[in-house]
Amino acid sequence: FPTRRSSDLMLASLELGFQDAPCLRFIAWPEILGRAPQAVRASTTPFRAPVPSGGHLVPDGLFGIEYGQGGPKTYRFFALEADRGTMPVVRSNPNQTSFLAKLAVYREIIAHQVHKTHWGVPNLLVLTVTTGETRMMDMLKQLEGQTGGTAAFLFKAVGASSLTTPAMGLLSEPWARAGSPPLRIDA
Repeated sequence: FPTRRSSDLMLASLELGFQDAPCLRFIAWPEILGRAPQAVRASTTPFRAPVPSGGHLVPDGLFGIEYGQGGPKTYRFFALEADRGTMPVVRSNPNQTSFLAKLAVYREIIAHQVHKTHWGVPNLLVLTVTTGETRMMDMLKQLEGQTGGTAAFLFKAVGASSLTTPAMGLLSEPWARAGSPPLRIDA
């Protein structure tokens, strides 16, 4: 993945949470890549997912969780977006970049199951870690207003300082969703 300090810290924060969760196993990007289709493994940019309407999407991070070690296993896979608050949540001109436009690309990828064909993962949830509660609430409101809510998008406000230092609780605390109840990703 492109080097991004804030997304690396978020992934490290999540991975630290696994020390207290013996029934969970963190699935890192190299393991996901090792099981991806051969063409993706051979690519110089395997993390770039093709978007059906054109272009590519590069998540800030990609990981999975294996649930139920020692018993029946289930899996969830996550794209991570570390929002530093530099991009507007929404714009009046749909041709300009916005966070809501990025989520629309994720919706397209999930609807066309690109995550399955490109990375070989059976499901995909999108985690957005953002700089503050107000910004997160705006994201949730805009997403719900545009789509009525999408359970695949999870949000957490950590404060700007947590984008430069580890953010504890990312694994064990509930994530907000637009139009759906919060979800704990460790359960």
